[in-house]
Amino acid sequence: MAARRPRNNAGKDESRSPQDRSVLVARTPVGKGVFARRRYAATAIIGEIEGTYFDPSYGSDYCMTVSGDRRLEPSPPFRYVNHSCDPNCEFDWFQVREGAASRERVFLIALRDIRPGEELTIDYNWPAAGAIPCRCQSTNCRGWIVDPAQLDELLEQIAEKVAEAESSA
Repeated sequence: MAARRPRNNAGKDESRSPQDRSVLVARTPVGKGVFARRRYAATAIIGEIEGTYFDPSYGSDYCMTVSGDRRLEPSPPFRYVNHSCDPNCEFDWFQVREGAASRERVFLIALRDIRPGEELTIDYNWPAAGAIPCRCQSTNCRGWIVDPAQLDELLEQIAEKVAEAESSA
C-alpha cells in the first residue's frame, strides 16, 4: 500500500481532522496512547504532527525540537504517541513546498506493517540527562527511556550515584 499524503488542516478543529479517523486516542497503562483504526503498510504516512510552535526555551512533556530555533507542542491525537524500545513508528521531518515558499512539517511514519487496534509508538531517544525508567514492556526494553547510544553512559552515572550513596551511609 502506498503512503498517503495527509491534507493540510490549518485552521480546522484538530479533533475533527481527516487524519483523526484512522487513529484513536485511548487509555494505556502509562496514560493515553494512540491506536491504529486501520492497517498501515511499512513506510506509510500515518498523519501530520500539527500543533503550536515556540522558541527554544519552551518545554513540556510533549514538546519536540523541530529545528535549532523552534519547538513544536503537538496537538491531539499525535501528542499522545507513547515511547517503546521496540517502536512501530517514527517522526520524520520534511521541507514541503507551499506555493513559492516551503516549510518544515513533521509526519508520523510506519516503520513496519501495523494492524488495526495496535498502539502506535516511537522511540523517544532522550539524552541520558533526561532519562526516566521505561515501562514499555517490550522484549527489547532498555529499562530506561534514553537514546540507545547513551544507555551505557546513563548506567555508569547511576552506578556512581549508588556507590556514593552506599559510601556515605
